Amino acid sequence: MYRLLAIVFILLECCCNISAQRVKMRDVFAEAPDSIFPLLTKNNKLDCIDFIENNMRARVKNKFDTYSELLILTKDYLRLQPSERSIVEMKIFSDSLLCFVHTFQGPAADSEVYFYNLKWEPVSYPLERPKADDFFQPDADEEVSGLLRQLPLIKASLSPDYPTLTWELQTNELTEVQKKTAQRILHAIAVRL
Repeated sequence: MYRLLAIVFILLECCCNISAQRVKMRDVFAEAPDSIFPLLTKNNKLDCIDFIENNMRARVKNKFDTYSELLILTKDYLRLQPSERSIVEMKIFSDSLLCFVHTFQGPAADSEVYFYNLKWEPVSYPLERPKADDFFQPDADEEVSGLLRQLPLIKASLSPDYPTLTWELQTNELTEVQKKTAQRILHAIAVRL
């Protein structure tokens, strides 16, 4: 009986240690190399984490004397605005994979998606950026779809709550009438990671 209890306690302790060792987004962000966040110093990142964990606005002056702001930080998700014209989202999947989305915000948004392990080493992941045609309904209007095919700007976004990456074809360059047509013929593409 004592052996059984001892085994149960050992297993419980192991389980507690495993969950305690789970990597948190705050630590991944803090250890990000300068090449990933060239505007932020290590102290900037640590200040952002400290501010947001203390329910304060996590806005810091960056290396270029402008402001960067950590908008959301959970155990496995981060949303950061490094500059006025860019947004970064990061999400940890399966305790070993990090999806990193960098969105440039001009008149229309366009995103780049990268995958890393939790030591910030690039990882090959079988996900390709969709092509403009992937967003169109079968009965797409030729004029509008033709315009969107010329320069496809595609925004990617991560769900804070689910292992999902969503792609959206941007329509900012269209007229108001063309945008209404685009709403009928376009759909977002959601990918489960």
